[in-house]
Amino acid sequence: MTRGDVWRYAPKGSPRERTILVVSADGINNSPRQWVYGLDTVDQDPRDILAVQVGDGLWLNGTSLSRLWRDWFTEHIGTIDTETQEAVDAMLRTALDL
Repeated sequence: MTRGDVWRYAPKGSPRERTILVVSADGINNSPRQWVYGLDTVDQDPRDILAVQVGDGLWLNGTSLSRLWRDWFTEHIGTIDTETQEAVDAMLRTALDL
């Protein structure tokens, strides 16, 4: 699992599967920690200043940053490109005032 990967996420006991973009640093992603940080994707433009398009019909909103259990990631869907990763990084810097 690396920064910029898109995964299906299915929390145990929850009927709601989600599609997640992993945004935590690879130092966390490659560690034995049981969690990583990610953003939910949505299939419509949230029309928010913190929205970034990450693929055909997929969008992120910087307000959905979550800590996610590694064991609940079920399927690797793909990886975003460098240009999109830079847009996500800029959105996170803005959202978190970094």
